[in-house]
Amino acid sequence: MKDGEDITRTRFRVHPALAGYRLDQFLMRMIPRLSRNRIQKAISDRVRLSWDAPVKPSTPVREGGEVIIESPHPEEAAIDFDPVVLYEDEDLLAIDKPPGLVVHPTHNHLRNTVISLLRRRRGEDTLALAHRLDAETSGVLMLTRHRWAARKVQTAFERGRVRKHYLAVVFGRPPEDTFTCRQPLGYHSVDTVVYRQSPLADRTRECETRFRVLRRVGRMSLVEAELLTGRRHQIRAHLALEGYPVVGDKLYGLEDRQVRQYLHAGMELDEALRERLGADRCQLHCHSMVFTHPRRERGEIVVRAEMPADMVATLESGSTTAEDSP
Repeated sequence: MKDGEDITRTRFRVHPALAGYRLDQFLMRMIPRLSRNRIQKAISDRVRLSWDAPVKPSTPVREGGEVIIESPHPEEAAIDFDPVVLYEDEDLLAIDKPPGLVVHPTHNHLRNTVISLLRRRRGEDTLALAHRLDAETSGVLMLTRHRWAARKVQTAFERGRVRKHYLAVVFGRPPEDTFTCRQPLGYHSVDTVVYRQSPLADRTRECETRFRVLRRVGRMSLVEAELLTGRRHQIRAHLALEGYPVVGDKLYGLEDRQVRQYLHAGMELDEALRERLGADRCQLHCHSMVFTHPRRERGEIVVRAEMPADMVATLESGSTTAEDSP
């Protein structure tokens, strides 16, 4: 590393099932898109351990320890970011988040994130995310404008007082107009896909999602999802478990070998994977959010974002194989 260089640190905690693995084998599981040679070069140049041990490929990893990779932060090209404002007052800001943009800084994105771009554009350093959306997910994103509002809204989210509805274009035609999934979910850490949520995980948490079919168009359907709990990837994981994966979902809509193929290709889609997925991005959209304003005398706030054009086009593309039905 060069002096003065911006550094990002990626941390991997050692799951009990992987304790004792060689360091290089552990990292190959954590970052399957990297070759063994690149892993070993990273170990010699950029890897640190949270426990006292030599940093070399053969070192066994320790349960509960952290393997830390230090990397120079990549250059980020300037982007034009002018989101639609759905709601705004002295406490809150809600925007219609476009797909393809991460909401908070990561090891690959420091400046080109929703929170960083909004703070710079609006000159408000106190803006804070009230919740998160995945990079490929579009729709309602709520932010708070100062600390008091942040505390109030965070409490509302934690206590389940915010009603959230999503729209998803899925593969398949659910026979029932409404259905509920209550499969518990947790990180299946020993899976090739490290961060996939699964009921097979060692530790799971209760989850519940209600679904309502709005349209059936050929081989696809438009489904509304209401989150009754708020786990990461909950809608995507539950729909996949029900047999109706979200169109374009690269994590839950592919088999393990296809996910490995995608990762090893540098997260680029070839034609075969693109055809299998049905869309370049996960067709999931936060459609509405309903909550009581932090200043309770203002009553209930309803914020909505219309389904974006790319999801409309994806849904209509399903009609090439069968008749449309309600």
